[in-house]
Amino acid sequence: MLYGYIVKNGREIVSRFPWDIGIVAFMIFPELMRMDKGVSDKLRPLIIDPFFDLIEMTPMDDTEWSRVEELNKNYRKRFALALQPYILTRGMNINAIDEAERSKAVEFIVNEVRKAGLRGMKAVGLCSGPNVEDPEKRKVAIEALVKSLIEISAEASKYGMKVFLETFDVVWDRKRIAGYIHETVKIVEKVRESIRNIYIMWDLSHAPLLNEDPDILKSYPEFIGHIHIGCGKKVGDKLLDTHPGFYRPGAINTENDVAKLLRVLHDMDYKGSISFEIRPEQDQDPFEVLNAGKGVLLRAFQLYLDSIL
Repeated sequence: MLYGYIVKNGREIVSRFPWDIGIVAFMIFPELMRMDKGVSDKLRPLIIDPFFDLIEMTPMDDTEWSRVEELNKNYRKRFALALQPYILTRGMNINAIDEAERSKAVEFIVNEVRKAGLRGMKAVGLCSGPNVEDPEKRKVAIEALVKSLIEISAEASKYGMKVFLETFDVVWDRKRIAGYIHETVKIVEKVRESIRNIYIMWDLSHAPLLNEDPDILKSYPEFIGHIHIGCGKKVGDKLLDTHPGFYRPGAINTENDVAKLLRVLHDMDYKGSISFEIRPEQDQDPFEVLNAGKGVLLRAFQLYLDSIL
């Protein structure tokens, strides 16, 4: 929950932030990607924090999930399943040209979606596999991606879940096949010929790596289902997808970029949530990153209010 305060034309204005605010738990606490025990204890500060409505998390076992549910009884936070780390770091390629490799990746994802659905989660985020530059092989890989997304979305639909396909950079760092939004829209359109519960997740921190601007979202309002905010990073002549905190050395995005994004979402009549995806760098306290992000969002909200009132 966030309220903004500005003075405009001599009037004092207080307004509640119009979208639910989320946090990507495994980025602010990167150790969550390696933990089997103690996950609920690590999530506790996020669950009890009234700033957040939504927590995006990687898979966990039933014991830890029961502890999370028990803790959450008094806070009623929503949870979403995030599978991007598994695809990025464990070689699960849902656009693999080899059918056995593709099927193995989809089988794992479908199983995790089923668990999340039974736990009451209403959304799952994922990304595509590696980019393919050869035109003929790329066409086959995209066909494989569409097939995979149809299968994953079909399972998600059984539990009323939405599927959010996150766009990543194509040439700089992560090098995913679903990157530029105009190309990803075509992939989602193809999936929607079979099933409709799939949307695009657009990340402000990926925008510099894709040479995209928030204004581009206005062309595809019916496709945008979820938003991440954070920073891309520049080191020398390289652009990196490391999600540093705002105003860290090399961090590209600022509160002005966030404010512009909020104004675009307002103009689009966007109804989804907005999640922080920010990560502490070496020896940095995660709560320093978290509190800086909150300050950036508050200032961006003030700039947004000033632009619409």
